[in-house]
Amino acid sequence: MAIDWAGLGRFLAILAASILGGWLWSRLGLPLGWLMGAAIVTGGLAMSGIRVTIPKTPHRAGLILIGSSVGLTLSPDVAGRMLGWAPLMVFAAFLGIALACLFAPIYARLGRITPATAYFSLLPGGVIEMARIGEDNGADPTTIAAIHALRVGLVVGVLPLVLFAFVPLSTAVPTAGSDGTPLALLAAFLVGALGGVVGDRLGLPAAWLLGAVLSVGLAASSGLIEGGIPAELLAAAQVIVGMALGARFDRERMSSIPRAIVAGIPSILLIMTAMAGAASLAALATGQSLSSLVLAFSIGGMAEMVLTAKSLGQDALTVAAFQTVRAVIVNGLAGPIWRRLARSSSGPGGRGR
Repeated sequence: MAIDWAGLGRFLAILAASILGGWLWSRLGLPLGWLMGAAIVTGGLAMSGIRVTIPKTPHRAGLILIGSSVGLTLSPDVAGRMLGWAPLMVFAAFLGIALACLFAPIYARLGRITPATAYFSLLPGGVIEMARIGEDNGADPTTIAAIHALRVGLVVGVLPLVLFAFVPLSTAVPTAGSDGTPLALLAAFLVGALGGVVGDRLGLPAAWLLGAVLSVGLAASSGLIEGGIPAELLAAAQVIVGMALGARFDRERMSSIPRAIVAGIPSILLIMTAMAGAASLAALATGQSLSSLVLAFSIGGMAEMVLTAKSLGQDALTVAAFQTVRAVIVNGLAGPIWRRLARSSSGPGGRGR
């Protein structure tokens, strides 16, 4: 197969610019500096009309590194604690669905889009899954994909900065921690990659990240692997994830639905606020970390929220667990719930199309 040298050269140039942007942003001492800097640079290029394509291999490698870093913190007692969170995880997932149903009629009117498109655009599910399921139910996949990119961008751009004010600076700056030996690091990455392959074959949400969390977590809790992922490698993973986020803001997609995008911003911010409020109540009731639960309840992407948790020194494993349960429930029930709503006069807009 012939190598696309022009495409490779364009990617390397964008990668270099994204690394510089990440470095500059991180120098400000803000959370997710490498990710946000890369996302801003890549998003700016995409909005200017430059085609940005992120090869699968580096993107998957970045997700594996993130998942492995979370999996290395798993132990039997932590796994037991995760089971205790199950009812709250399910509640958070259904709350996200309920808020999407609540705001969909308003968003449909303001954005002049169909109720189905509004509903699938506001659901906190995977962008690919929501676009596909939405299209199967008569919604516009282009609008759905654009609004989901906007949703993740807003959450990643706003939430870490808000939480930063409530997190002591000493825990907000990520450190390398007790990094393992190069051999242990290689073993963790290979185990994580194997878990990613299996997760992808099984159709798990965020398969490469979640597969790495589960496979490395199993090995770590069994005492087969120990240590941590160096901060430099996690910074590289942030750059790749940030580039993938920025690439979603391509000019053709965004310029085709300006009214829907403008109307989507307040809807997303209101849902974010409602989820944060619910997380605050949960923190008061359980005595757990407010920042961790706000990230766990948040409607951002799994990789971005896990990285945010690590950046702020919060419980990344709990955040990953909440985000996984939400993704499974939302992706699985989005279609059936919409069809039931569309048949009911009380559904979003009272119409399914």
